[in-house]
Amino acid sequence: MILLYLSETQLRDRLFIKDFVHNYRVSGKAILIHDSFHDTVSDTRFVTKRLSSLLSEAMVYNNAFSSDQRTFFHPVADGYQLNMELVSHLLSPIQLLILNPVMRIKDKPTLVDPLKLVQAVRVSTEVSELITFTDNPLSPLGRKGEVLSREEDVKRLLGVYEEEKASIELAYTLRPARLASPSQYDA
Repeated sequence: MILLYLSETQLRDRLFIKDFVHNYRVSGKAILIHDSFHDTVSDTRFVTKRLSSLLSEAMVYNNAFSSDQRTFFHPVADGYQLNMELVSHLLSPIQLLILNPVMRIKDKPTLVDPLKLVQAVRVSTEVSELITFTDNPLSPLGRKGEVLSREEDVKRLLGVYEEEKASIELAYTLRPARLASPSQYDA
């Protein structure tokens, strides 16, 4: 299974979203987790539905949910645990499952750290690759498809692509992760 992550910077960039949607060529099953939008539950839910709609128009069979709607994640001591039975059931007829970081906490929809959800997916399933993206969709760094897994990778890439510092650091935080371009990320 492929795991994709979109940051808020990428969600705000119309060119990025257009390229991402029209170049979606991930073979097999995938889960996409995205960051919150404007730090509000309603805006984050809207972005989830909008992504799903755009991908559907591009003939990518997907389904989108807020994580609180069907209890995709259960809180555990140091993060969350993925409800793998539910995910397997929902992924069987589709290519892509889109999830956002809205969780039900004390009977109230609340935004949580999406990176903890990414970690929960990684721990609960066999993720063959995690793909994240450069903030600048035209950056040559994304076209190289660099995999970041060591501190040396970060130092080397920051020496050349200083303007992509946030993307490089995010990929390192999610390591191992491939840093790709929205127009070139087939897996």
